[in-house]
Amino acid sequence: MTRPHTITRERGLRLLRTMRTIRQASERIAALYPTNVMETPVHLCIGQEAVAAGICHHLQDRDQLFLGHRTHGPAMAKGLGLRPLFAELYGRTTGCSRGFGGSMHLYDPEHGLPGSSAIVGGSIALAVGAGLAAQLQKQDFLGVAWFGDAATNAGVCYESMNFAALRGLPVLFVCEDNGYSNVMPKSVHSAHDIETLAKVFMPTVAVDGTDALATFAAAGEAIASIRQGGGPRFLHCQTKRWMKHQGHEKCDIVTVDRERDCPIHKLEAFLRGSGLASGAELAQTACEIEAAIDDAIAFASASPFPTPELLEA
Repeated sequence: MTRPHTITRERGLRLLRTMRTIRQASERIAALYPTNVMETPVHLCIGQEAVAAGICHHLQDRDQLFLGHRTHGPAMAKGLGLRPLFAELYGRTTGCSRGFGGSMHLYDPEHGLPGSSAIVGGSIALAVGAGLAAQLQKQDFLGVAWFGDAATNAGVCYESMNFAALRGLPVLFVCEDNGYSNVMPKSVHSAHDIETLAKVFMPTVAVDGTDALATFAAAGEAIASIRQGGGPRFLHCQTKRWMKHQGHEKCDIVTVDRERDCPIHKLEAFLRGSGLASGAELAQTACEIEAAIDDAIAFASASPFPTPELLEA
């Protein structure tokens, strides 16, 4: 989908701050991970920040977001703070899951994060359940299923789309398609085309997932339609994974142009070129985020580890 970009200064800077927070936090996690201060596996989303920022900008705290194993970006974009995130990665009681969940099991009900699943496709049906609850209870919230391209091979994906379409549920399906299931490209693990499959069940939009403004626009239209009773929608966000499937190392099987494929560089160039922000403002934003990450790490390091007694609380 190609369209001219129009956005206010406030929204543009908010999108940028969200993406920079995700990127800079991810880069710090990658740097810290080899020092063994984190016992949990991590799945980083460097290069995929535009999907989280563009979509979650339109979500409210009441909307229920169900994540898979690559959780950090969408969770931060939805409202999870740096302190509870880093404390969880450090396995401390001040973490969002009290140190018991780790990276793949983030929990923040205040911001509409009821839990995440390490099972590929495991969260899709839960989002549909949330949409069914909203419909039955006549409440104004969405269920949001967030998954990768590999999850579209799971039977629960078809079943969930079918049921959501059959009942006209307020559910947004978000496929964050980085082209790989661990190290397997789609040509090896999928016999179907994702968009063709989704269109059988509901209106589907493909979007450049490295373009925050395009993602923002597509998500806004889809979410507005769902809120107006239009039934489920499917967003196919094509992006690139800069890191290995798991861990802190750069991916060695994906060709990435760090300028052309970088969602942050794209948005910053747009903001400068449109006169919406200066280079000095953008640099200041990066510095402020780095200071907040320093604070979160200090907070996590000073927090206590959980004890067996907490499991009974």
